[in-house]
Amino acid sequence: EDRVKCLSAAEEKYSQKEDKYEEEIKILSDKLKEAETRAEFAERSVAKLEKTIDDLEDKLKCTKEEHLCTQRMLDQTLLDLNEM
Repeated sequence: EDRVKCLSAAEEKYSQKEDKYEEEIKILSDKLKEAETRAEFAERSVAKLEKTIDDLEDKLKCTKEEHLCTQRMLDQTLLDLNEM
């Protein structure tokens, strides 16, 4: 009978440990899902920022080209005025 009590107590102890581990697994799984969601959001944000950078670089290139054209026109106009 003592042996049965001992086994029963051990079973109860292991059952509680199992419940505790299951709860820890659930908490860690929830944290993992949350971290994955944050990572996906961060990846989308990075992709948007990279696209914005590309767009701004294209715009800068066009603006520089326009500036060069305007500068050439201005230089030519000054030459024309000097020749008058």
